Amino acid sequence: MTADGKKTRVLAIGPLPTAGHAIGGSRTLFAETVRQLELRGFDADIVNTSRPRSGLSPWRMRLAGLAVLARSMWSVLKRVRRAQLVFLNMSCYSAIGVAPAVWFICKAARRPLALRFFGGTLPELYRGYGRAARRLADRTFLRCPLVYMETHYLLRAFGNPINFRRLPNTRDIAAPPRAPRAEVRKLVFAAQLWMDKGLAEALEACRALPEGCRLNVFGPVMRDTDLSLFAGHPRAAYGGVLEPGEMPRVLSEHDLLLFPSYRRHETYPGIIVEASQCGVPVIAAKWGDVPEIVRHERDGLLVEPRSAAELQAAIERLLDDPALYRRLCAGARERGERFRSAVWYDRVAQDLRGLCVLSAQDTAPGAR
Repeated sequence: MTADGKKTRVLAIGPLPTAGHAIGGSRTLFAETVRQLELRGFDADIVNTSRPRSGLSPWRMRLAGLAVLARSMWSVLKRVRRAQLVFLNMSCYSAIGVAPAVWFICKAARRPLALRFFGGTLPELYRGYGRAARRLADRTFLRCPLVYMETHYLLRAFGNPINFRRLPNTRDIAAPPRAPRAEVRKLVFAAQLWMDKGLAEALEACRALPEGCRLNVFGPVMRDTDLSLFAGHPRAAYGGVLEPGEMPRVLSEHDLLLFPSYRRHETYPGIIVEASQCGVPVIAAKWGDVPEIVRHERDGLLVEPRSAAELQAAIERLLDDPALYRRLCAGARERGERFRSAVWYDRVAQDLRGLCVLSAQDTAPGAR
């Protein structure tokens, strides 16, 4: 809240969880961002940029995207002056098409704009822009006083400019009571089931699990998923889609998370943060920005991507070395605490309120 006890009015733009969409990614992050800001005294007026549903043909998806863009920009135009600031949360893929438009609207309305980008593709996309598009980005949204990125790599890619801040994927998992595990018996794979999430490699690596060990797989079936991989599998089963509230219980019932993803531009996967906060270590592919969040042999193990053999060897290592497994459990719990939401969103709230103060000073009568 402000010094006079009033809530800070923020126009929050981003995608909320929507019926017909697989749970995860940017929708979960934006919903959590709104919740955390409201807990800190912000009055959030939300412009929901989610498309109505997935599974459409490519041309209908493009039409739906254009309709959402037009509706969202109209909503921003109508509501921007009621807010003290605008907080745009968006995918990197939409940056050059959306962020300049919002920047110009905010400039015209004399409202400060803060940005948060989801995912890790912006540096590559920026380098692929033409000269005119790069100049547009440089002179509009990349000049915003606050630009939040998820990882250290993303900050370094832009040279750590003074207006950039790190805001990682955070969680506040309240893990059910869990007795210290002495050995690995139950493994879990939980993700949107794209094949490049490493599903085939995980299933292959677990074929040789000893008697009494199992791999349970959870997640929405995506369009390239081959569920026939489960047919006749001796040690794995598909358990369907979990509701978000079920994840802490399910993770706490398992001993080890498998995340062998080599999907393009993995940043800080939320499932790894959640597992860590439950004291469950992970075996993950050495891919994208995952090595920033998983410290090899301290809170998890890292293996080469696309290698079922390396994944199997890492699993067998933990089966054969209970002392290492217990050490990774302790390390995972300690690591997970670093990604609790409170400390990060306290900083965001402070940043946004400071931005409002500076904007008010700049627009006050007599200000230069």
